[in-house]
Order: sequence, then C-alpha cells, then structure tokens
Amino acid sequence: MAKLAIDSKPYFAKRVSELLAECGIAEQDFVCEPEAKTNLGKEMYRGGPRNHDLLMRGNDCVIGIEAKVSELFDEEIGKRLECKEGNRSKRAEKLIEFLMPGKAQEDVKKIGYQLFTATRGTMCAALEHGVEKSIMLVITFKGNVEKEDDYDTLCAKNAEDFDDFLKATGADGNGRIAREIGNKAVSCWIKHIDVIV
Repeated sequence: MAKLAIDSKPYFAKRVSELLAECGIAEQDFVCEPEAKTNLGKEMYRGGPRNHDLLMRGNDCVIGIEAKVSELFDEEIGKRLECKEGNRSKRAEKLIEFLMPGKAQEDVKKIGYQLFTATRGTMCAALEHGVEKSIMLVITFKGNVEKEDDYDTLCAKNAEDFDDFLKATGADGNGRIAREIGNKAVSCWIKHIDVIV
C-alpha cells in the first residue's frame, strides 16, 4: 500500500479521482495517514479502535482503505458472536444492527469481521473530521504478488465476503449506505478495486 501511494503516486491519484467521480464527490486534495486509528463509538461497547491501512482526509470526504493480497477479512463475525471474552459478542451484535438493520445474525455470520469495523470506522472518521461523506475502499493487489498457500481459495472467499457484505447492508446501486452516529447523518460508499502490480 505504501509503495502504491508513494512510488506510484500519479497512478494512485488517478484511481482516487475515478473513485470520487463514481461516487459523485468533487475532486479534492487529501491528507493521508497510514495506520490511522479511529474509535468505533460508545454504542459499540469497549474494544480496540479501527486500524485503517490508510486514512485519507479531504475537504468534504474521508476515505478509509483496507489493503489486501489474499489474507482474509479477519475471522467470520459469527465467531465473534459466539465469543464469551470481554465485549466481543456485544460489539459484533451492535455492528450487525448498525450496518444491517433488520438482518438476522444467522444470515451474515460467515462474513469477515474486518468489513464491519472498516465501514463503521470510516464513517466515524468522517464525523471526527467534520464531514458527512465517506468511502470505505478495499484495494486488492493482484499480479506479481507473493502468493500465500490457498491463494485462489482465499481470494474467492474475500470476493464472496465483500459481495455478501454489500448486499446485506442494503446499499444502493452505487454501493452507498446512509446511517446516523450520535444523531449525526453520515453516508458511506462501500467500494472495491483491484490494483495490478
């Protein structure tokens, strides 16, 4: 991710411009922070913050990036629901309620937990920055990458998780959801792009 953002800056800027246009958001400059941390909010119970691979803050939009090759989106959220340790199960329940109102836990339990925290964390980061628009972007690096064991299976699982997550949120045709956090409205476009290296 660092190599893309620094060594391939023109290419990365072009992909971000395309993404903004796709979401109907004005072209703008961003301040970028790698490994930025964002709290998920009081109603999500105590627990660790969201660690963005890269957080981009613009004039009226925040982009939270989750970069992948083939590693999974953490464990399935169903495993968190079953966990008796600390507030893990309560946080998982609240994330499902927030992102997928009306959905049964059973229907979404196989989706990777990281998609939930990445989306909620990106929306919280937007409100912390004083803006109402956000984009949770998954970047998958393909091509000349170091392939883990079961690379194809892991990539297929991630693609399936992303699609299932997007559908379960009730996002519109452009991947946008709208929610309230602490009585403040915030929109999030849930997007995925492949980058060939």
